[in-house]
This record gives sequence, structure tokens and C-alpha cells, in this order.
Amino acid sequence: MNDLKGLKLNEIELKESALDEFAKDFVTKLSIPSVVGFNGSLGAGKTTIIKKIIYYLGIEENVTSPTFNIVKNYHKEDLSIYHVDLYRLSSFQEFIDLDLPLFEEKTLFFVEWSNQLPNSNLNNWTVVDIDIIDDSRRKVRF
Repeated sequence: MNDLKGLKLNEIELKESALDEFAKDFVTKLSIPSVVGFNGSLGAGKTTIIKKIIYYLGIEENVTSPTFNIVKNYHKEDLSIYHVDLYRLSSFQEFIDLDLPLFEEKTLFFVEWSNQLPNSNLNNWTVVDIDIIDDSRRKVRF
């Protein structure tokens, strides 16, 4: 991992050139079912990282941001993968109204802008925070 510079156990400096390596490694550590929230400013790389993770889960179709759809669903054999973007939601009730099958058997959720939800409702979620260092580097905490 030449381009992954460890800062602490759950914090890395991620260079763009190491994105594939990061995504492959992240996939190996996922348990099923899981819900993973991603936070970071606009342009931090939430969608880019999630797209890579979904690719390494075996989804070969074009993965795009669900900003306008809010939820996109992909399938690999009996695994359901959900990519959710909360940016356009204005309340926790709108999230509840999506009626997502969180933590149901054989599901994985990747939720952008999970910081839009009250922390008390993120029990059992893995949360990934992304900070921009410069154009090609991010600090990723998880």
C-alpha cells in the first residue's frame, strides 16, 4: 500500500492512485448485512469511493450518483446493494418514508450524507468521514 499512508488504525491519507486498492480492501472487511454512511463536503469523493466499492462487489454496470433518484439498487446473485444519497432530504421522516430494508439479510447499504441523520439513529452503522487535503489526496476516517 504505497499510496495509502496510515495515520492511525482508522484514519488514512488516501491518494487518488490508491483508490482501487482502498476499495478492494474495504470490501474484504464488510460484513453482510451492513450499513455504511459516508460524510464529506461536496467534491470530497463520497460517490467516487462508493462507486469503486460497488464495482469490487462485482457490479459491472455503470454506477452513478443517486442524487436525484435518492436510492439506486444493484444486485449480485442474492445480494442487494443500495446506494442512497440523503443530500436532497429535508427531514429524518423523509428518510423513514423511504422504507429501506436496513440490516435485512443479504443487504449492503452505502449512504451518502449520513450526517443529515440524527446520530442516535446511526447505531450499528459504519461511518466513513472524508476530508479534502488537496486535489489528489483525502483523509479518510472509519
